[in-house]
Amino acid sequence: MFPVETARSIAAQLILRLAYLHSRGVCHGDLHMHNFFIYGLNIDQLSPHEIYSRYALDTAPVKRVDGAAPEPHAPPYAIWSLPIKTPADKLADPVLKISDYGTSFVTTDNPFPELCTPTLYRPPEALFDDRIMPLAADIWTFGVNLYEVLGERPLFETFTWDRDDILADIISTLGLPPQRWWDTWANRGELFEQNGEWRKGGISRIYDPVWRPLSQRMWDMGRGEQPEDCEWDVEGGEMRELEVLFKGVLAWEPEKRWTAVDLVSSEYMVKWALPAWERQKSRQYGAVPGPA
Repeated sequence: MFPVETARSIAAQLILRLAYLHSRGVCHGDLHMHNFFIYGLNIDQLSPHEIYSRYALDTAPVKRVDGAAPEPHAPPYAIWSLPIKTPADKLADPVLKISDYGTSFVTTDNPFPELCTPTLYRPPEALFDDRIMPLAADIWTFGVNLYEVLGERPLFETFTWDRDDILADIISTLGLPPQRWWDTWANRGELFEQNGEWRKGGISRIYDPVWRPLSQRMWDMGRGEQPEDCEWDVEGGEMRELEVLFKGVLAWEPEKRWTAVDLVSSEYMVKWALPAWERQKSRQYGAVPGPA
């Protein structure tokens, strides 16, 4: 698990990267854990000898469909991406980048998008096949990812990424959805009574048919289960403001969710996340450079 100071810095970087995209009118559309690169080692500073001696470079032959030799139009082999596995608590001053823009789009060019986000990270309007507000969808997905980055466990936990199981866990976290979605959810009877209570007995779709609200999940992030041993600045209000942030980005209704501007100006960002990122830049670069 990332040390708490590192976790704050990563949160700030993620907020700033997303805010930049949204300021340009770009919806990423596919935010998930495999599209974040977190690294602390500058490979550019290593000589070829050091790279080859430290890491195994796996190659794959390049083949043409007609069976002819690939050269000179292509190299004889390709090199697989190099994953560098470092324990989170050993990664000093990591830098975060958002990657994979293959499905990103300018919102003015695509007002009715089809998201490519994995089901576990999709906003509820996508799960209910309702109209997608692109930037608001990104904000929801950001919130689900941020919880996982900070706590190193998923916010919504299911045995499988089944749509109904995910919806049930979202409801366990945030309460009942808007009535229009509740009324059109064909399979809700497998999980809930008409009044919104869990069905008693015979529940086979989910493994934990209990209410586990967001406030409890905040303490389940693995940073200490009591205020006196929690790693967050509980006395200063960090846990409270972090929960406020999550409630803002995980609002059921897209139009009620925070924007990237709200994230940048939030109490959690201003008082805890951004100062940690500034301290990291100061360590790495001496004088803090210009805008992040």
